[in-house]
Amino acid sequence: MSTEPRRGLRERNRARTYAEITEAALDLFERQGFDSTTVDQIAAAADVSPATFFRYFATKEDVLFADEDTSVADLVVAVAARPDRSTSSVSALAEPLVAFAEAMPGPASPNSRRLTKLVMATPSLASRSLRIRLHWERSVATQLATEEGRSTPTLQHTVVASVAVSCLTSGLRHWPNSSPSALASMVREAFDYITR
Repeated sequence: MSTEPRRGLRERNRARTYAEITEAALDLFERQGFDSTTVDQIAAAADVSPATFFRYFATKEDVLFADEDTSVADLVVAVAARPDRSTSSVSALAEPLVAFAEAMPGPASPNSRRLTKLVMATPSLASRSLRIRLHWERSVATQLATEEGRSTPTLQHTVVASVAVSCLTSGLRHWPNSSPSALASMVREAFDYITR
């Protein structure tokens, strides 16, 4: 039996509309390209008004990056949960980042591979993608600093976080051309190259 409270009709309708808008947008982005797709086209394909679209997403770009804050929080939780927090090294972050990668294609984010493929193939999304990467790096560096009782990250924390996140993003970059279950193994392989 589920311990989650049952959602009311309004919440179920909102979740359904959100999913329909997301699916319509992804289908259009894949078919005609992100840059060639308009909000009006997405709204029409989802059978909602443009005003309804904007109640769920501020921009069409937000459809692809809706989970940004959640992904940052999940990554920090994975880093904080590592068994040996006595060291702030790249190798110490391998298992937490591999675990984070394993969870990405899970039931909570069924479109993660499609989203990744679109982001990696669309030059106009590079700045937003970089912003997420920098957010991941800063958040991991801050977590490492906090574990050592510091209020701000040192250069070491920043470098370690940057290299570890690079292993994750390298795996993400190659994931769309691999099998759906290959992300975690590619992230582990990236860490292996670094820690040899």
